[in-house]
Amino acid sequence: MAQTRGNLAIREREKQQTSQQYRQKTTVVTRRAELPMREKMLYLTSVMIAVVLCSIVAWRYVHIYDLNHQIASVQTQTNQINKNIAQSEREKQELRETIVPQALAMGLVQATDHEPIFVKRQSGESSTAPTTDTNN
Repeated sequence: MAQTRGNLAIREREKQQTSQQYRQKTTVVTRRAELPMREKMLYLTSVMIAVVLCSIVAWRYVHIYDLNHQIASVQTQTNQINKNIAQSEREKQELRETIVPQALAMGLVQATDHEPIFVKRQSGESSTAPTTDTNN
């Protein structure tokens, strides 16, 4: 029987009969056969080889890291030593510039090329040069 609502026609739905029937389900269980001993050993050796290769590569990376660390520490030490050398050179230059005015202030006379310098001999010094024994 058809019903109309406004402009639309709707058809009654037939009731579906649902019957509870049991379906028989079958599952296939397959047992995996064990791997042969040779194949197990092959897999084991291939895994061991892979582990050894990875260990070697990791060890090399650690060695390279250690070398880089040593290089960095030596470079910092070299930079510090170069700074110390530059500071010592600057101090040396300052001392060279101040030695002549200090000597003049203490009463010393600067020597010229034409005048000889005479040094007084103090007591306790011998006037002769040391002798060597020659018994030939």
